[in-house]
Amino acid sequence: MSDKDKSIQDQMAALRANYAEQLSGKLDGLFKEVAVIANDTDNHARSDALTTIRDGVHKLAGSGATFGFAEVSTIARKIEGLTIAMLDDGGDHTLLAQNLSDMMQDLKNAAAQEPVERTRLSDVEPPYEEPATGTTGNRIIRSIILLENDDDYRNQMATELSNFGFNIISLAHPSELESALDAGGIHALVAGLSFNGDDQVGIEIITRMREAGKLECPIIIHTRIEDIAHRLSAVRAGARHYLIKPVDIADMVDVLDRVTLEHEEEPFRILVIDDDESLARHSELVLQGAGMTTCVLTKPLGVMEVLSDFMPELILLDLYMPDCEGTELAAIIRQQDEFDAVPIVFLSGEQDVQKQLSAMELGGDDFLTKPISPDHLISAVQIRAERFRELRSMMVKDSMTGLYNHTATKQLLSNEITRAERNDSLVSLAAIDIDFFKKVNDAYGHAVGDRVIKSLARLLRQRLRGADIIGRMGGEEFAAVLPGAGIDEAETIFNQIRQAFADIVFRTEGKKFSVTLSCGLAEYPQINHAAALSDAADKALYAAKTGGRNRVVVAGRD
Repeated sequence: MSDKDKSIQDQMAALRANYAEQLSGKLDGLFKEVAVIANDTDNHARSDALTTIRDGVHKLAGSGATFGFAEVSTIARKIEGLTIAMLDDGGDHTLLAQNLSDMMQDLKNAAAQEPVERTRLSDVEPPYEEPATGTTGNRIIRSIILLENDDDYRNQMATELSNFGFNIISLAHPSELESALDAGGIHALVAGLSFNGDDQVGIEIITRMREAGKLECPIIIHTRIEDIAHRLSAVRAGARHYLIKPVDIADMVDVLDRVTLEHEEEPFRILVIDDDESLARHSELVLQGAGMTTCVLTKPLGVMEVLSDFMPELILLDLYMPDCEGTELAAIIRQQDEFDAVPIVFLSGEQDVQKQLSAMELGGDDFLTKPISPDHLISAVQIRAERFRELRSMMVKDSMTGLYNHTATKQLLSNEITRAERNDSLVSLAAIDIDFFKKVNDAYGHAVGDRVIKSLARLLRQRLRGADIIGRMGGEEFAAVLPGAGIDEAETIFNQIRQAFADIVFRTEGKKFSVTLSCGLAEYPQINHAAALSDAADKALYAAKTGGRNRVVVAGRD
């Protein structure tokens, strides 16, 4: 381990120890607030105590897993949901107070456990982790303020948005907005207009918060008022979108996806192959400085394993290397169907134009000459990688959902099985099908059916990790590949997804309906071949369908 790596690990260990020391004191303070809720008859005092607990566990939910206390984050997130429900209800909390007390004790027990230090990614395959508030891979768990005075509508919208993985901060009046914004980490504000019978109250407070620099996130107005004057007021208040109630959940999620993820594109993955370590490192630092993700290979004959693990979107390749020249390595790479279209850019001190052209004829897409300015290198790499990403998306993605298509999903499953075999790790495969989907199309039309399919696609993206592979296999059939996940974990995850999908309410022409899904699961290495794994998951799905639907069935279980 280098001195730099050791220094980073030492600093992280000190942070974990400091966090663990402070955690007990924080929980003691929260337990005092639980006692207030259980024993104090003053509703105002109980509400203040609930607010304190809500804010405290919100912070723990975001910080626990970071410092090795994953269970603390999980339980704190559940407590946060309970306190929000209690605050929204505003009634007698006697029964719920006992639930809260029990959950707080679970939280204290979890905090007493030894923190689990995360193993370096380069050493082992990462274990399956549920998404937490913050980021997971390239997935963002987004915090949304939902400002709405209609309690029923707000609670329904909060529940439905939560099903899609959003963290909802539910507010009944704009006067609560400032403190919610002060907590930070807000990705968007979804706000109603009418408060206390005055349509301008909400607009005025939102405008004031924005002008004071406290409201910088995207603003979405949702209202029953459809006229140009109110639209103009909303625009002047900084609103990006203006939606008319009742808002279909699919439309709301679509808008939230656009306004909160538009700047969250995944960095380009660039593989640098050069036997000169210092030059390779220089190229790596330049590209990392431009926000790209890089992998350096100084021994070109190790390229096959790196290709499968890293899945580059561009290869920056030296022309002259011992053991294997760049043109020879390019030819080897081009022999692999899944990497045949990946751009290869030669980076060499070769000045002979004819030799440069010959190299490109043998598998290269561009030729850059050393020395090269950082700006030139960044521009050349970015343009090529961007074009490749666009073309690949057209080839491997389903146009309706943006998920991988059938062919790409099968190939990626095979890649993950190969990697799991090499690393002695687990892979779970889910086969998913929407129940009675033909009845949805027959009753409401294909346009509504398409909305149902898109909603399930969004739900899967929100509930699964960035490392997971999600594909649309055709029609209403989907598949998900979960590297590092055992079958028990996968069963828990997909039962949660199944329930969340069943809770979604679709609306069309004044009618409301819900849909369920069935799921079959299989696990590698219990089944040790990609084709056999797919077959087992499909058979488990069939068993779920014939067994009554709206259920998850695991292959091989009676």
